[in-house]
Amino acid sequence: MYQFAYDDLSVRPDIYPWLANVYIDEKYRGKGYGRKMLESVFDNAKDNINFDEIFLYTKHIGLYEKFGWTFIEEVDTFKKEQKIERLYKLDLK
Repeated sequence: MYQFAYDDLSVRPDIYPWLANVYIDEKYRGKGYGRKMLESVFDNAKDNINFDEIFLYTKHIGLYEKFGWTFIEEVDTFKKEQKIERLYKLDLK
């Protein structure tokens, strides 16, 4: 599952919308569902939100680049469990 949201990273209220809550249940991982899901983001966002770009933040390195996302910077989330995460952007134009 994933969702589009106007607010996902409290330290960056200046940018939106976001790809948020990207999740594959453990029993379905490694079976290609994640790839299919991430391949659907561009068309789904282009058809359903009226923006030229969308953002996400994640701890993963090298995953989202495979699907057209551009790394922007590391960001301090101020969270205990994952303090520094990576900020990405996907152009929808």
